[in-house]
Amino acid sequence: MDNMLGRPRLSLCMIVKNEIDCLQRCIDSVKDIVDEMVIVDTGSTDGTLELVKKCASRMTQIAWTDDFSHARNISLDMATGDWILSMDADSCLNEQSRSDLLHPIRTPDMLACHLVMRNHYEGGDCETFLCTPLFRRMDAVRYSGKVHEQVTPALQGIMKSDPKWRCATLPHVIIEHYGYLRQRTKLNKRARNIALLTKAVEADPADIFRRFKLAQALGAETETGYSHLAIALEALFLLRPRQIQEQAFAHELMATGALRLAGRNEPKKAIEVCSVAESLFGRHPVTSFVRALSFYLSRDRDKSLGSANEALSMAWPPGSFVCNPNWLREDLYLLISRIRQERGEPSRAIDTLRMAVAEFPDSRRVVHALMRTGLEAKMPLVALNEGARWLNANGMDAECLLLCADAAEMHGDASSAARWRSLAG
Repeated sequence: MDNMLGRPRLSLCMIVKNEIDCLQRCIDSVKDIVDEMVIVDTGSTDGTLELVKKCASRMTQIAWTDDFSHARNISLDMATGDWILSMDADSCLNEQSRSDLLHPIRTPDMLACHLVMRNHYEGGDCETFLCTPLFRRMDAVRYSGKVHEQVTPALQGIMKSDPKWRCATLPHVIIEHYGYLRQRTKLNKRARNIALLTKAVEADPADIFRRFKLAQALGAETETGYSHLAIALEALFLLRPRQIQEQAFAHELMATGALRLAGRNEPKKAIEVCSVAESLFGRHPVTSFVRALSFYLSRDRDKSLGSANEALSMAWPPGSFVCNPNWLREDLYLLISRIRQERGEPSRAIDTLRMAVAEFPDSRRVVHALMRTGLEAKMPLVALNEGARWLNANGMDAECLLLCADAAEMHGDASSAARWRSLAG
């Protein structure tokens, strides 16, 4: 049923606990587009409950049972809108996203929409991934999973039984998530998630999504984390191509798997995973980087250089996952410089690293790489000039001081070299 604005009614559904520091921001970001706010409190003691009572159309308190789906499904039961927008208190809807969010819910055959979640980290770093917090309110649409809860399995079941329904990706609708900037979240979330995800995977070993999330929580670079990642990737590849494309996390899982395979010196397997990912989702900076790294490991410098330059010039596709772009671009500059050096092109290697320093003037590893490259190219003044700039801006840096000492010695200035070494301790 359409509301007085001529569109289906939209219910905001939330679960909260001790969110007084961020709840108002979340509410303010959506209050003009939602028709009701349904909030389930799981035991707040900081004033959150008082704020909830002021703004919620419907609210209730429940005891926390270590089950996010249970709490979210209670909010769905309380909602009366035609559509659900499910959010967390430590997130907010990007201001430019409001009109793009409202348009697709008017579409008769639309069942749900994948939106972009942008995680914010200290230092200004961000990562994005697709999530499905916007969906039609139906009895069959329920959350599952005690942690990293999803409605995706329910949506897929509905579309399988009735092909008229479809889901769409809205790449320009962004939910800003600030939870990783909160001290309470950083201290508690990882341990809590590992415990809950371990139980979930033990209960359902075929749950690809939660196994992938467990790998991430453990660290995909660790042996235990990688073992879960490998199992998740293998299970994903057993699905049909269309089924893979329907998984909002599939592209990120494949890219992560390919990256770890390259990191474990398995370039052939890494390239195979990249090929599948690109056939399903198109080219992406991460898969191009993995190709570059894999070709380098296979000693094919020409193909490695081509893939690295492609990745460096590539824009992040709208609506795709985005890992921290800074480390990726830094790694690409370092790889390109290394290839240039090995091809006997020291000046071009230095020029590449100077571009990296211009883009990342505060990156210690890029600056050190430029200094080392200058030394290897027998160009000590490059190392000295960059070292002086870095030390002047950042103060004491033992490694930088030692590189300056080596550069001074190469330049024939033994007294300066001794002075640099004494400063380094």
